[in-house]
Amino acid sequence: MTYLVLARKYRPRTFGDVVGQEIVTATLRGAIQEHRVGHAYLFTGPRGTGKTTTARILAKALNCERAPTLDPCLQCERCIAADSGAEVDIVEIDAASNTGVDSVRELRDSAAFLPLKARHKIYIIDEVHMLSKPAFNALLKTLEEPPPHVKFLLATTDLHKVLETVVSRCQVLRLSPLPEKIIRERLDEIFSRESIRAEAGVSAEIARRARGGMRDALSIADQLLALSGLEPKLENLRALASEAGSEVFETVLDAIEAHSAAAALAALPATQGGEAEWLALFLSHLRGNLLIALCGENFPLVELGPSEKQRAIARAQRVGAEKLGIWLEELLMARERMQPLPQHARSLLEVALIDLCRPETSLGLEELIRRLEALEARLGSAPAVARPTAPPAPAASSSMAAALAAPTPTGPAPAATAQTPTAQTPAAPAPTALSAPLTDPKQLWPRLLEELGTHSASLQLMLRQRGRLAELSGGVAKIQLTNPAPEERALLDNPRTHKLLQALLTRLLGRDCQAQFDEPSRAPVRKEQDRFTGEVSQLFGGRIEDDR
Repeated sequence: MTYLVLARKYRPRTFGDVVGQEIVTATLRGAIQEHRVGHAYLFTGPRGTGKTTTARILAKALNCERAPTLDPCLQCERCIAADSGAEVDIVEIDAASNTGVDSVRELRDSAAFLPLKARHKIYIIDEVHMLSKPAFNALLKTLEEPPPHVKFLLATTDLHKVLETVVSRCQVLRLSPLPEKIIRERLDEIFSRESIRAEAGVSAEIARRARGGMRDALSIADQLLALSGLEPKLENLRALASEAGSEVFETVLDAIEAHSAAAALAALPATQGGEAEWLALFLSHLRGNLLIALCGENFPLVELGPSEKQRAIARAQRVGAEKLGIWLEELLMARERMQPLPQHARSLLEVALIDLCRPETSLGLEELIRRLEALEARLGSAPAVARPTAPPAPAASSSMAAALAAPTPTGPAPAATAQTPTAQTPAAPAPTALSAPLTDPKQLWPRLLEELGTHSASLQLMLRQRGRLAELSGGVAKIQLTNPAPEERALLDNPRTHKLLQALLTRLLGRDCQAQFDEPSRAPVRKEQDRFTGEVSQLFGGRIEDDR
């Protein structure tokens, strides 16, 4: 007997079976009850949330022999044919494999014919955003004014890729990611029906990894059952993904908090591959910590277990919401850099964790300003030296990390106890950071790159290879870039990058200064003039102009 996977075996067949999408199902039921069913619906939402399934249920409800009905009966000939995929008047099209205009023209021509057996001829177009622009244009007129017997049900995971002219002709229904609680309860119900004796916490861990998709949850459950049999345990689930769940995430967060890069890297899964999936789960865990820090443990969008919540509460009290937000922002940027470079995903993840473990990475702008002001106060109140034989005062360190890591003085600055300098008693040299600020771009650029080495090695390397200081005026340092890669542009657009450069420039110049990036547009390449054009130009005494 052919095995039927759980995702197909327990696929909802009526609106009542759909969980977690009450607004969508209530809207469709209301449209049926009030005889206000539109001619075109567009279902959008993340994968595995029920877009195509809901479209199929609506198609059955419209064609059921007992229609109008709020739920298909599942017993009439039309419902049975629809469930078995034998209904000729319900046409499902995969737009990913039928992207061309010819496929849409065939659809448009067939829509003119009456349905053979059912009340409506219904077209379900999955992943509609994959259609080409000519195909969209061929569909527009029919989509706007279809024959009375035709209904269009479109589904997409990327609504922004669908032409606005198409979206405006449809009623858009947005399906949301399912909460972990709903997925967990559905899994427990299915496990009970299948006589599966899962260890406590298995369904909760599967729900966490599914990231809002019921289909993904059931697919993970199928893999787990194939590995462990009818008595799955947490250790089987952890072995399946080669990682230890939330315990690993807590270990990594503890390492970041303790500024231990070695501990953070040691906690990563040992096997290569799957870094993007691991990071997505880690981001979800970190997001829960941030929401608790901002909104409290009872915030409804926090999807952490009881023990995880308690640790998140303690971490929020120690670290604070601002640092947690910085960690989340930096890791989101790391995920963007990983997408175009999957072969370097492991290295990019490790570099991101190393950067987060630097103490200065977690400093917010307010903290940077406070420490800079404290540093200026300490340097400005340095005592004068009365004796000419005394050694000069040491110059200020060029390392911003050392300056920012210094504790902030809590009391007033100590008063000078030495004599007032006279002509016979020269004063010690003042610190160069404040009395002789850098103004020459030739001096500022190498100093800036040197300072960056202690804060962000990736930013230092990128600016050293791609950038140069073009101009310094009016409190703005203009940095000219040469052909930065997409992931490098993402690094430059990060607000943390601008905050760091502002702090460093202010530190080096002794006055407020911001960085401004400038990427010159490429000059158009003039085509080489052919021989015939040159001879004609010479014969008539003309001039060839490029109108581009």
